[in-house]
Amino acid sequence: MALAVTRRGFFDRALGLGAVLSAARVVLSQAQTMQFDQEAAAHLLRRTGFGGTLAETDRLAQMGKEQAVDYLLNYEQIDDSAMEQGLQQYVLAQNLDLTQFRPIQIWWLYRMIYTRRPLLEKMTLFWHGHFATAIKKVGIAPLMLQQNQLFRRLALSNFETLVVEVAKDPAMILWLDNNTNIKNAPNENFARELFELFTLGISDPITGQARYTEQDIKEAARAFTGWTIRRGQFFFNAGQHDYGPKTVLGKMGDWNGDDVVRFACAERSTGRFIAKKLWEFFAYANPEPQIIEEIADVYFASRYSIKDVLRHLFLRDEFYSEKARFAGIKTPTELVVGALRQLEASYNLRALPVFLSAMEQDLFNPPDVAGWDGGLKWINTATMLVRYNFANAVVTARGGNAGTFSPEKLLSGKNLQTPEELVDHFLRLLGPLRLPAATRQLFTDYLREGGSFRLDAATIDRKVRGLIHLMMTLPHYQLN
Repeated sequence: MALAVTRRGFFDRALGLGAVLSAARVVLSQAQTMQFDQEAAAHLLRRTGFGGTLAETDRLAQMGKEQAVDYLLNYEQIDDSAMEQGLQQYVLAQNLDLTQFRPIQIWWLYRMIYTRRPLLEKMTLFWHGHFATAIKKVGIAPLMLQQNQLFRRLALSNFETLVVEVAKDPAMILWLDNNTNIKNAPNENFARELFELFTLGISDPITGQARYTEQDIKEAARAFTGWTIRRGQFFFNAGQHDYGPKTVLGKMGDWNGDDVVRFACAERSTGRFIAKKLWEFFAYANPEPQIIEEIADVYFASRYSIKDVLRHLFLRDEFYSEKARFAGIKTPTELVVGALRQLEASYNLRALPVFLSAMEQDLFNPPDVAGWDGGLKWINTATMLVRYNFANAVVTARGGNAGTFSPEKLLSGKNLQTPEELVDHFLRLLGPLRLPAATRQLFTDYLREGGSFRLDAATIDRKVRGLIHLMMTLPHYQLN
């Protein structure tokens, strides 16, 4: 295995193994202009999806910023029938039992890897984290899959519509115990999380004050009494609904769950909360108050349209700023899906949930109602080793049950001959990654190791695979 020849020495010389965590905080991109160039397009594609090929990035760059953003947002105009057909064939060929946990993970990973509508799957992932629901309690895989399809169907919809549908979603009802929420004995779990995590937030992102009280939660819980499930679908049990007057967020009346959602979505705190959470997911942490307020303005002006909010977000100069680029650590899903898309590689999909679980992101099974913490929590000595091993598994896949990665395909038509040209090419493909000159030199030294360099079949199979692996194990590649 040629990949192991200089691996330890490479890491020690490039960064030192102890520098991995601190290096994750470094902003890698140099000073950027606001022009929508290839690097800006690559940034947009990483954030709105999972990265892509050089051809996909170049195509977006040629469109210009507004057209590229509209192309990604208006994904319903993109024909994705080949992916849908391929998924159906894969399910049949692999005899995937979609009533079980691991198979539904594989089903979703297939979509993320092969879709031509990356923003649709990225937003489905966002809502999965926002309305975090876990199979460890729900226990019924088809209900988790049904919720996943709900997020996909309403991914860019009106936020109020989405929240109402989530409140009626069977998996959510089981997850937050609303099936036990009955008159005379209300269960407050869903009402509490509706305010704290789904709409208003624990405190207003600008003022720092809470917009609701414990009494609001108690009254809201009464509004959701009788919202239960029957035969796997939402069912309103009128006999268990509390029809008495309730005071929620300062409004008195015989409110039901739809009313509570309507009141919550109309609060300024909700607009700010959603603005902040979307910005942090797509751009960077701790956005400036002005950014939060201006995105919240769009939220209200568009009557809660997530599509309009995202269009505004993706067109802002701050989204393309140096502060935003490579500002976050890739989630395990972004790392795995992004690598396969960038390298145009295939891998045994049955193995991917195992990798993701070891990296501490089990799809359909977040740790709690708040979802995954993210950020530096993704990085520790155990998960970094899994990331390195995943990269090695992909780049050494030469066919058979493991999968296939063809470095020859990535070099076809490029006429690259020197180590420097190869290093430049793959740094561009994998990022583009901006590295110190000394680190770049380590890559060329690796290619030249043992004497003169010639790009023949043996070198491609041994050294080029090793080069890509080394690049994928740098802290720089762990950043999004």
